[in-house]
Amino acid sequence: MTNKNPYEKKGEELDIPDFVEEKTLGSDSIDMSIFKMSDDELYDDPTGDTKVYSDDDDDDFDEKPKRKKKGNGSLILCLIIIFLLLASLAGLGYYAYKQHQAYVKANTSYLQMQANEANYKKQIADQATTIETLNKQIEELRNNASGEGNLLVEVTDGPISFRKAPSREADFTTYNGNDYANNGDKFKAIEIVKGTDDAEYSWARVADEVYFCMGTDGDVWAKKVN
Repeated sequence: MTNKNPYEKKGEELDIPDFVEEKTLGSDSIDMSIFKMSDDELYDDPTGDTKVYSDDDDDDFDEKPKRKKKGNGSLILCLIIIFLLLASLAGLGYYAYKQHQAYVKANTSYLQMQANEANYKKQIADQATTIETLNKQIEELRNNASGEGNLLVEVTDGPISFRKAPSREADFTTYNGNDYANNGDKFKAIEIVKGTDDAEYSWARVADEVYFCMGTDGDVWAKKVN
């Protein structure tokens, strides 16, 4: 919709006269031809290019030069350094954890080895004791087989007859061709037992079915030397 001039009468057009040049031209006269120039002629660039000025052009002259923003390179570099430090700390933590695990495993193995060593030493000691006991038993068996024992007995009040059993009622026998054990004779007795007819009397067995009486505690006929 076209806006109408409020001064224009209905049915009439407003006649705007052209500017008239002064009749008298002098040195101080004003060139009025500029008011008759078109927009193209008014804003024509002498170089031949037409340049249109706008309000934005004025702003360009008034505005201070903008500073170039610094790039984000420094921030990115800092982030990279922090990431590398965190990665290094994580690596060191993992390495320390592995070292701790290795130490715990080695220490456990060492303690187990010590326990096994102590157990082995105990087993060896027990076996040595068992071997010693068996050797004694073997030695006793050998002595019994040969008719000799480990108990040394000396006759102090003889002669004492040899009998086939630890009893004064048992049959007489001989030992090494002798019928009696005389004073000062020493015998390796296999064992010392109580009499079967009277427990107050002790008897020394020097061979199978060969005994002689050692008397009583109050009446000693033979005594142990060792």
